[in-house]
Amino acid sequence: MRLVFLGTKGEIEESSPRHGYHASLLIISAQTRIIIDYGMLRKHSLDELVPEAVLITHAHPDHYAWLNEPVDTQVTVYLTEETLDYGKHRPPNKKVIKPGQKFAIKDIKVTPYRVIHSIRCPAVGYRVESEGKTLVYNSDLVDIVEKEAVLTGVDYYIGDGSAIKANLVRRRGDQLFGHTRITTQINWCRKFGIEHIIFTHLGKETIEHEAAFTREHPEAVLAYDGLEMDI
Repeated sequence: MRLVFLGTKGEIEESSPRHGYHASLLIISAQTRIIIDYGMLRKHSLDELVPEAVLITHAHPDHYAWLNEPVDTQVTVYLTEETLDYGKHRPPNKKVIKPGQKFAIKDIKVTPYRVIHSIRCPAVGYRVESEGKTLVYNSDLVDIVEKEAVLTGVDYYIGDGSAIKANLVRRRGDQLFGHTRITTQINWCRKFGIEHIIFTHLGKETIEHEAAFTREHPEAVLAYDGLEMDI
């Protein structure tokens, strides 16, 4: 597979030459092309990218363009019922998915899984399997609900880069929401033996301290807009 990071910034005002577009990932396999998330700030149209499918994690504007604009496309958009019902507009060609139910897009197997992130806009991550490799993508999260089932046997972890050390987790009653630290996610990967660790959806702290983080954590990669890698 080839990974192309179309955008790598979160829903923040701050940006840089390396992080100007909302977090979005293009996955290219031997048979097809899929995109995870398609937000408001984007460099390419779906006509330019020609994906087989778009997978949406949740209904925040940096992940789901249909929240505020009627993007007209015949590309199949995979999303949960909660996301579909929350947006102002609906994709013309939609397919409703449920966490835990695996499906295939040609030679790519996809399993959506529940993550804790937003109270109003419940989110999922995606476990993607193709060509003998397994990656997980959860660009916004406090935690993974079934962490052992999701992270066991994973080769590449692509996670939430909103904060390195700052506490962005909040509580309302008994419900948590927000973003967990990069350092916490690195510890998850160590526990489950995941060797390749990448962060996208970079926040203010991460963008401001990108160079220092890279020196201090050579085991992890901070993705940037346009980064391509073969896995």
